[in-house]
Amino acid sequence: MIQQEGLMKERRLKVCHVFAGVQGGRWVGEQLEALRNSHDCDVTALLGGEEGPTADECRAAGIRVVGFPFRFLGWKAFFTLPFAILRLALWLRRERFDVVQSHVIQSTLFARPAAWLADVPVRVEMVTGPYYMQAQSTRWMERATAWMETAIVPSCDLTGTLYREAGVDERLIQPTLYYGPDESRFDPAATVRADLRSELGLPPGVPLIGSVALFYPKAPPSSFVPPEAQDRHVKGHGELIRAMPAVLAEFPEARLLLIGRGWGPTGEETERDLRRIAGAEGVAERVVFAGYRSDIAELYLDLDVSVQASLNDNLGGTVESLLMARPTVATRVGGLVDSVVDGETGILVAPGDPEDLARGILHMLRHPDEARRMGEAGRARMLSRFTLRTTAAGLAALYRRQRESARGAWRLHVSAGRLIVAILLHIPILGRAMVFDLYLRTVLPHWIATAKGRAAWLAWKAWTTLRPGRAREGEAR
Repeated sequence: MIQQEGLMKERRLKVCHVFAGVQGGRWVGEQLEALRNSHDCDVTALLGGEEGPTADECRAAGIRVVGFPFRFLGWKAFFTLPFAILRLALWLRRERFDVVQSHVIQSTLFARPAAWLADVPVRVEMVTGPYYMQAQSTRWMERATAWMETAIVPSCDLTGTLYREAGVDERLIQPTLYYGPDESRFDPAATVRADLRSELGLPPGVPLIGSVALFYPKAPPSSFVPPEAQDRHVKGHGELIRAMPAVLAEFPEARLLLIGRGWGPTGEETERDLRRIAGAEGVAERVVFAGYRSDIAELYLDLDVSVQASLNDNLGGTVESLLMARPTVATRVGGLVDSVVDGETGILVAPGDPEDLARGILHMLRHPDEARRMGEAGRARMLSRFTLRTTAAGLAALYRRQRESARGAWRLHVSAGRLIVAILLHIPILGRAMVFDLYLRTVLPHWIATAKGRAAWLAWKAWTTLRPGRAREGEAR
């Protein structure tokens, strides 16, 4: 018995991370690479496709990539989703993974029931932020199905609190582990600044305020979207632009650099919307849309102030900016309060408040020595808890602890019994999620709001109004 336990502790864990995307999610490859190199895990990335930036990053690191069609939207999904989950469960059983870990809710909707059906011994959801626990529909879905996991890993303290408040079993909720980057990529002592001022044709000393974030489209009102993020740019780009007139009143030569690009098929439209806001505020000449840049560490060194103005977020770009010891201003939301300690590692401001945002930026520009000390304190704080090394070590310890205590794995009779339970659960959970929450509460009202939808709605109302009259006329005859 002792010999068997020793072999279990020494055996190489077979780990699969699930991410239903092909871009973004750089942390998937980084976590898997660290788990393989530093913790002797056999790793696989299950992604939303085999082509795309995330797949390329994983392959470049020598990580096996497998594509899977994660489709949740569309009427057909109500009928095809159970079979997709079953197909995924069969693949997980065949691969004999010790650990299946999902990232982002779209991945979890597939990986959670599939890993449970397959009787994978360690089933982990690493929650990318509080967003989905602050939206009505996804909160009840998490509360209804979280028991299928063996561990829920919050990536900020607020997320853990939200799971506890929702009534999720305390035994599932693990200590916070952050989506920390590889600290070796963000070392100010080993980085040469990008020299943005020369690149933009600006003289030395011009204050540079920067925000590194994607331009997400406005999310329509929906029970799948937290109230504060509905019909607004969730990263707070609009509020940041609106803060600039107050900043320019005192520092007229300052520039705001928006480093990033539009997300998804409407990305260009989102950027045009932000440009319109800059024009309306009279600051178009002082706002630079820098586009996508891969030299993020080098860019941070040029910034006098790094800003994360999100309305809802996890850590945003605060970990990277603080690792580069940059003076950082962030809104008081989500996980930003974990990384930015107000007055110590940066300045926190009210979300959605351009005036308070300007206050934080101006304080940093007026007091450069204090701002520098905050940046240095921020780097020390990040190195203590917010790095990839810390996260990978925490995950590896969790995996091994739970794998050693697992009662069994990949048991056929357990999978068969769970399949019956899954069939009984499918109709109420999937029905409410897709028919009621997604279509009746979200898709239908949005469609009615469009011109085509309004015309159809008015035609239907006219038909239902006139038809009773025609029926009475026919009876009278």
